[in-house]
Amino acid sequence: MISSESALILTIAILNFTIGGFWYMLFGQKWALAWGLSQEQLNKKDPQPYLVALIGSIWTVYGMFLLIKHVRPQGMGELLGLAIGTWLFIVVGIGAKHYAFAKRSLTAFLIDYLLDLVSLIVISILLYLYH
Repeated sequence: MISSESALILTIAILNFTIGGFWYMLFGQKWALAWGLSQEQLNKKDPQPYLVALIGSIWTVYGMFLLIKHVRPQGMGELLGLAIGTWLFIVVGIGAKHYAFAKRSLTAFLIDYLLDLVSLIVISILLYLYH
């Protein structure tokens, strides 16, 4: 039997995965252009990127669940500070070097990492409200 915490994590992970899908529906062409990818290079029938994205969503939600559980933010302000701080100081801090060395544009970076910001905020709020 699946625990209520596991069900919550899985549900929020699926929602996060779905948000990513909508994000790239909106910004996919700009993203591909920023990465220098043609539509022929993007095999939308290949399940591997989607599976990795889903696993990444589960991993991210579980990580935020643990962070919130141990930090125990007192109110929405502290929660948003935790989510935005995690994004700015950890996610962006680690990711920026990859874009710099790969010589990718600021547009590519912003499309990818603003999604992560939105995701961390949504994940954090849902975990906070429903846990």
